[in-house]
Amino acid sequence: MEKDVISLREAMNDGKTIHLYYDDIVGVYLAFGLSAYFTTKLTEPYVSYSEAQQMPVALLRQKHVQELQQSLDMVEHTARSYYRFTMSQQVEDAGYDTWASGILSSHNQVAEQTGAGTAR
Repeated sequence: MEKDVISLREAMNDGKTIHLYYDDIVGVYLAFGLSAYFTTKLTEPYVSYSEAQQMPVALLRQKHVQELQQSLDMVEHTARSYYRFTMSQQVEDAGYDTWASGILSSHNQVAEQTGAGTAR
């Protein structure tokens, strides 16, 4: 996964797209930013905050990807490492800022409790 590619894709997200990246170390798919937010509208992934990407991240198991495959049009799939799904209707991102702030706040609380520092 390339940080710059992920950041660019999320910055250019049209409100209809979910990008998923496979992390073979952990064995889960990751969605960042708006893609992460959109996945929470369609399934129930684990959500956290990525300090490396400076945005929320959703961790999706194979069952979550299957749920997305059943409800969305798959546009692109690259040998298990990347999916790009397109939703038929644009999702309003009006709640994204509040959602993302809540994820960051939770992340910072845990980091403070463990002495790991906070993200900005």
